[in-house]
Amino acid sequence: MRRALGVVLIGVGVFGVVFAGVMRFWAYPNGLKTPLDLDIPIIGTGPAQVFDATTGQVEPVQLRADRTVKVDSQASDSKNVVVNERLCIVIQKDNPPPCVSGSDPRLLSYTTDRVAADRKTAESVNDPKYGENVNGDTSIKHVGLTYKWPFHAKKQTYQFFNPDVAEASPATFEGTEKINGLTLYKYVSVTPKMEADVFKGVPGYYVDTRTVWIDPVTGTIVKGNEHEIRQFRGGALDGQTAIDLNLTFDDATVKYQTNKAKDGRNKIELASVWLPLAGLIIGVLALAGGIFLLFAGRRQQPPPAEVPPPPPYPGQPAPPGYAAPPGYAAPPASPDMAPPPPPDTEITQPLPR
Repeated sequence: MRRALGVVLIGVGVFGVVFAGVMRFWAYPNGLKTPLDLDIPIIGTGPAQVFDATTGQVEPVQLRADRTVKVDSQASDSKNVVVNERLCIVIQKDNPPPCVSGSDPRLLSYTTDRVAADRKTAESVNDPKYGENVNGDTSIKHVGLTYKWPFHAKKQTYQFFNPDVAEASPATFEGTEKINGLTLYKYVSVTPKMEADVFKGVPGYYVDTRTVWIDPVTGTIVKGNEHEIRQFRGGALDGQTAIDLNLTFDDATVKYQTNKAKDGRNKIELASVWLPLAGLIIGVLALAGGIFLLFAGRRQQPPPAEVPPPPPYPGQPAPPGYAAPPGYAAPPASPDMAPPPPPDTEITQPLPR
């Protein structure tokens, strides 16, 4: 029984150690990918200065940016993820819905973006089969990062794509900040002044500064801020501000993104630390117990009991050291029974009959 239990424990121990190694060095790194079920609402709010064509003046307004980032799971695969983004920016006047029609004067802008990215590095992938485009323009090719940072982000500069101008700008690491209990990496990306439409068909200048706070473990954008300025180019309004906005993720969005990051951290920690550690501990203990039962715990078998010599032949003296069993009485000698002669002894007299 002890031997069988020892063999079982050694089998469990080997399984535990192998499980720990597989989880830590194969399952964890291969499973560290952007999930395919993301559907993230992101709300940004803030003040803005917007040119009013009816008065010819720049008017202060409040804006709400309603952004949805959703994975196209049908188009995604084991290596790359396809993301559809929709952004609607509405002037907050007369309690508007999250997005309004194109004819509504409260609509400041409406844009769409479709991008494919590597599920591990978060870098953009330019493959026609994924149908990437910006506002339906399939000639635009994404570069760098878009809606997520890589897992285990580093304190370095990344290229951060801006769909407004279809170009990437460097996002430089600017330090760390703690938000809702998470230590986040702060990156700032500046799009230098360039020519770009103020509104569709209206030429202008564009400059933008985007600041993002990234969870370095999961690559989640927990908080974001954008300061964008558009100016008219040419004509009587040349250089006149058309839009000057400053939008920041609202508290509900930051909390939602924080929870997503914490949930992702817990899953990563479980796969990379706790499951391998549990497997290793159980494996080592089981191996030790099995080896102990098979070898160190084996007790010496008692020597076989010494068989007492047979009782002496009637009429013969007992052999040296012989002790008769308790209650044993030697039978009386019989004249008809004579002890056998010793080996090689010559018989000189007839035996009594």
